[in-house]
Amino acid sequence: MLMRLRARYLTLAAADLAGGLTAAVMALSFLHFAYRSGPLHATIETACGMIGLLAAFLVFGRFRRTGQLDDLALAIGLGFLACASLVFSAMPWSLLSTDSMRFSAWTSLVGTLLGAATLALSSVMPRRQLWNPARAAGIALLVSAVVYAVCAILAGVFEARLPLGIAPTTKLPPAGIPHPIGAHPLLVAQLACAILFAVAAFGFTRRADSTGDVLFKWFAPSAALAAIARLNYTLFPSLYTEWVYVGDALRFGAYLLLLGGAISEIARYQRSMAEVAALDERRRIARELHDGVAQELAFVATQARLFMASPKAVEVKYLAAAAERALDESRRAIALLAHPTEQTLDAAIVETVEELTSRAGSSPRFLVESGVTVPAHTRETLLRIVREAVTNAHRHGHASLITVELSNSSGLHLRVADDGQGFDPAEADDTSGYGLSTMRARVRSLGGEFGIESRPAGGTTVQVDLP
Repeated sequence: MLMRLRARYLTLAAADLAGGLTAAVMALSFLHFAYRSGPLHATIETACGMIGLLAAFLVFGRFRRTGQLDDLALAIGLGFLACASLVFSAMPWSLLSTDSMRFSAWTSLVGTLLGAATLALSSVMPRRQLWNPARAAGIALLVSAVVYAVCAILAGVFEARLPLGIAPTTKLPPAGIPHPIGAHPLLVAQLACAILFAVAAFGFTRRADSTGDVLFKWFAPSAALAAIARLNYTLFPSLYTEWVYVGDALRFGAYLLLLGGAISEIARYQRSMAEVAALDERRRIARELHDGVAQELAFVATQARLFMASPKAVEVKYLAAAAERALDESRRAIALLAHPTEQTLDAAIVETVEELTSRAGSSPRFLVESGVTVPAHTRETLLRIVREAVTNAHRHGHASLITVELSNSSGLHLRVADDGQGFDPAEADDTSGYGLSTMRARVRSLGGEFGIESRPAGGTTVQVDLP
């Protein structure tokens, strides 16, 4: 259901939900916008970091296949966000003392700012194929690592001079109208992150609706939630304390949407791999049929035709007919295995009849309704009946014109008529070569009715009616 909605609706829904939660916290006095829990804060940061790494890894794998610059930028942006949460926020909480909070605040915020800027850039840049994707990826990753490392070193050197939004020992502020009390540089940076995430949400939404890419249908509302989360960090006290804020919940929701996108991408990879494996196997079987059974049948049919002039021509005639039918069936199987298609019934019938009549030198005429779709089993069964009827018209009736009619009103109706020599259906049996019992059995397996009309020198009409 989610994948059927347009990305703009998903993005608006995420933004409305986040905005409604923010408004509720502002308006309802019994709701607090911060709860003191350092371990929960560290858990959220760890989960966000792991999800970010997974998403970055998957998008980088996508870049290795596509070689597109925007995919590379998207992977790097996700990598910045993952490092900001896991390396520079969760680890200091778990391994260092509260004195490290100033370093953690600024290195994590710088990483988030770099990630948001890169995501926004990737969402609006045109798709461009790189000449040397591997080299470009190496340079981009190296530059990104160096930039982040330099920022971390500077934060460590000037840690004592950097302002911190709120000291970890600050008591829980009262609920009510938001009143930013953090250091202005931190609040400005949070607002910049909110704007950049909003740009990314807009870009991902436009790309998802224009391309139908499922990954961006997840990333667009994720960026919208991240934008509202950063707006919360601007309106309410800073993230970097022992408190867990409403912004943390919104940001965690944004990462959960990233996880949904990663899962959908993995599922798409699995489906693609399964389809490729199935197609390879079908092509292998087709090659085996072509190089083995089809070649032998062609040889049998050729030799049988050579013996048609012998005294035992009557017996050889049935051998040649059987070999030719088997050869036609093997060619049909090879074509379906090597090039599987989901043709409509009318297109498949036209293609089959044109192939048979071109080989026999007769003329086809079609009165078929277009766009008739049936299950694959039904389509293949009806095609076999059509092949049998057309082949009989050539082989036994020596027809010059074959008319095929197909309609799909009040049930499916198929009719194959020829202007050939005809025969007496009452005198035909299973050994006559017409295959009437086989066609009748095929129609009954579909729950339909089979009929045939023919008379000597009057042509033949095969009728199939399905409910």
